Order: sequence, then structure tokens, then C-alpha cells
Amino acid sequence: MFSKSVGVILFYFAYGSYYVLLKPRFIDLNATYFQILLIDSLPAFVALTSMLWGRLADVLSRRMFLILSSIGGAVIVLFSYFNTIRSLLLLLGILSIFSSMAIPVINALFSFDKEVEKSFSHYLLAEAVGWSLSGIFMGLFSKSLASMRIAYWVGGISWLSGIGILSLNYREKRNDVGEELVDLKYKPSKIFIILMVGLLLFEFGVVTSYGILSVKLYETLNKSKFLYGIFWATLPSLASVAVSRPYGSLVKRITPWNSLILISLLYAVNIVILSISKGYLMALFWTLPLWNFVYIALYSAVSVLTPERFRASGFGFTNSVLNLAMVLSIVSGFFADKLGRNFGIFLGLTAVINSFFAFVMLNSIFIKKGK
Repeated sequence: MFSKSVGVILFYFAYGSYYVLLKPRFIDLNATYFQILLIDSLPAFVALTSMLWGRLADVLSRRMFLILSSIGGAVIVLFSYFNTIRSLLLLLGILSIFSSMAIPVINALFSFDKEVEKSFSHYLLAEAVGWSLSGIFMGLFSKSLASMRIAYWVGGISWLSGIGILSLNYREKRNDVGEELVDLKYKPSKIFIILMVGLLLFEFGVVTSYGILSVKLYETLNKSKFLYGIFWATLPSLASVAVSRPYGSLVKRITPWNSLILISLLYAVNIVILSISKGYLMALFWTLPLWNFVYIALYSAVSVLTPERFRASGFGFTNSVLNLAMVLSIVSGFFADKLGRNFGIFLGLTAVINSFFAFVMLNSIFIKKGK
């Protein structure tokens, strides 16, 4: 578990090294809300291929596709050599190809432990450590593109190192469960589809609301990239380090289904608070460590609903749904530009509330089955 956690820390440190400051860079380039939301939706559109990569990884070799994704490290370095909206979006789209290869396989690696909630709490803890370090690191090197170039190089090397460590944890010839897979078809269960519908609504709402509110956060912090990196990434991630293991225990105690119901309510309330609060009070509520609660519950649910031999396929499907929600969030950016920031936030809030009802339906199915 230790080596896997180190690999995840390095991978998400690299992820944060290119992502944390993208929205501030776009704002400085006078980007519109539509363009700012493209930071999430454009690479997400490319990452819809996660379902394909996950299925191919199950059939051919999970380790092979993980190693192939290491090319993304070179792309991260290029972020320091370009400074136009168009070029940065192009690099982001290319990098998302490699991240969409890596993430389903990394998720699958942690899903084979018997105590899956505990395993994913370790995963999310390591992810939080990586993000928190990247927020501090990028904030310190954010004064100019010249200084940021050093940080992007470090990020690229970290991506390569993290992928290398994680690939060593795969001991498989064709797949991890010793079965020959010759059929490319993967048919999710009806219960899994309900989970994905709820996830689509939830992720659309969160990405929309928080994407628009991130502009308010940047303005609240007087457009300080250093403070933005601290409040946007570092402080929430540090808080997540403290709560990841308790979250894992909580998800195991109340079930992933009840956890998803609870977290959808918490996000709805927090979106309202963020939209009406001002100054550092708004920044404080931004740091609440909610996201790792979501993913411990989600990944645990996917592990329960997906057979081992289709595990990377299941996580690939999940990652595709997450990214589809990000793609669709561009609609909210359009409405926010035309009708105002609050209208875009309202659309996101409405979607999160609807996800609550989808998760309630999911939970009722499991109650009837006695699970």
C-alpha cells in the first residue's frame, strides 16, 4: 500500500502542477466564463474515451496502458512555453488523453483489496497530499512564466515517476484475475446505470457551480495566484488528509449508497453558502473537505457493482460519465455569460438537488434487496 500511495501522491502532484493555476492564467488573459469552463469541459470531452481505455486495459494489459500514459509528463512541461488561451486548451486536450488512460487503471489497482473502503481512503488521502503539495509549490513559483517553468518541469517529472511506481504494482500478463478475456463487450447492470445517472447530475452541478464560483474566489483573494493556490487546492487537500480515513470508516458503516445521499445534500448547502457569502468567509467554506467523501463512496459503489474481471472497464465507464458531466457544464458557462453568474450557479445547484433523488432511488433498491 505504501508504494501505491507514493505513486498516487506523485501523480496528483503532477496533475495539480498544471491544473491549479489554469483558471487564474485564463482570467489574466481576459477569458470569458465560457472559456474558463472549457478548462474542465474540453479535456473532459477527450476523456470520454476512458471507457475505451479501461476496456482495452482489461483485455490487453492494464500495466501496458499505465506505462503508455507516462507520455503525459512531457506535455505538462510544455505548459510553461505557451501563454495563449488557444494553445493552453490544445495542450490540455492532449494531456487529457493520457490522464484518461491512467485514471481507470489506477482506480482499479486500489479496488482489489478486501476492505475496499479502507483502500480508497488511502487512495484519496494520497491524492489529497499530492494536491496540497502542488497548491503550495505552484503558488510559490507563480510570479512569472519563467519561474513557473521550473514548476512545470518538476510536475512533468513527477507524473513520469508516479506512473512508473504504480506500474510496478501490477503483476499481470493479461489481467489481474488470471482470466483470458476475448470479448470486448461490457454491459453495465441496471443498478450501475442508476448510479451513473445520479453521478452525471451530481458532477454536472458541482463542476458548473464551483467552476463559476472559482472566479468569485479569485476576485475575493484580490487575484493573488499564491492565495488562490492555497485556498483552491492546498487547504482543502490538507483538510482532506485529516478526514480521509474517517470518511472510509463512515462509508463502510452507513454504506456507499447512504453516503452519496448525504454528500449530495452537503454540496447543495455549501453551494448556497458560497454563492451568498463574501470575503474570507467564502474562502473558508471553499476549503471544506467534501470531495474525498464523494469519491470514497463512489469508488466503493463501483467496486461493489462491477465484477473483478471488468474492474478497469467499470472505472473507465465511471470516468467517462464524470467527464461527460464536465463537457455538459459548458452550457452553464454560456448561460452565465448571457444571463449572469447567479443563473449559472442556480443551474448547477438544481442538478445537485436532482442527483439526491437519484441516489435515494439507488438506496431504496438496495434496501429491497436486503443489502
